[in-house]
Amino acid sequence: MLECRHVFKKFDGKMVVKDCNFSVQKGEMIGLMGESGSGKSTLAKLLIGLEKPSQGQVLLDGQPYSVKKSGVRILLVFQDSLHSVNPHFTVEQVLTEALSKDVARDEIEAILEDVGLDKSYLNQPARQLSGGQLQRICIARGLLLKPDILIFDEALSGLDPIVQGKLLRLLYDLWEKYQLTYLFISHDFKLSYALCHRILVMADGEIVDEIKDFELPIQAHHPVTKKLIGDMGHFS
Repeated sequence: MLECRHVFKKFDGKMVVKDCNFSVQKGEMIGLMGESGSGKSTLAKLLIGLEKPSQGQVLLDGQPYSVKKSGVRILLVFQDSLHSVNPHFTVEQVLTEALSKDVARDEIEAILEDVGLDKSYLNQPARQLSGGQLQRICIARGLLLKPDILIFDEALSGLDPIVQGKLLRLLYDLWEKYQLTYLFISHDFKLSYALCHRILVMADGEIVDEIKDFELPIQAHHPVTKKLIGDMGHFS
């Protein structure tokens, strides 16, 4: 479905993404894990077409991905939900600003219910919502655009652990209901472990490891992987 083929990205003479190769199949939940500055967020921007590779290709269904040609088929949900929406908008305005006029209100209400919020939230200003509620709104907005792939860039970071747990459950339920495909970017192994089928590890712009076997203790090979998974791993 999604293929990242020998992708490089250079900024100001520095290579920040280096020869990244991986694929995501329809219905998979893939983790992309790495420390701050490892290149995860830059890679996400390359995947959604916000940045263009210096070299290599991002393919969707075997064709180069372009929003202009294909529409929004890969959508990014950012970490900072507060700055991802206009705080002066109502929830309804946040949900509908990127939609065509023919989206029915009952569809909007149904998606809102899917993320655990009722229609009474539609008239509330976005600035009055909690971080967890705003993240649910951002997820609902993404679902209304009907993308093939949702990318979550540290989307649960900074939230209360209880809220994180509820959102993880929500993401799983939505994946199951809508047969979604996720790329889940995080520096937190336990969050990725709870949701993903396999996890790719980035360091210094490269994919350096892949975790497929989640039986404890996790087998870790690269030093960065060992550091990120901590006491859940087995280091040989």
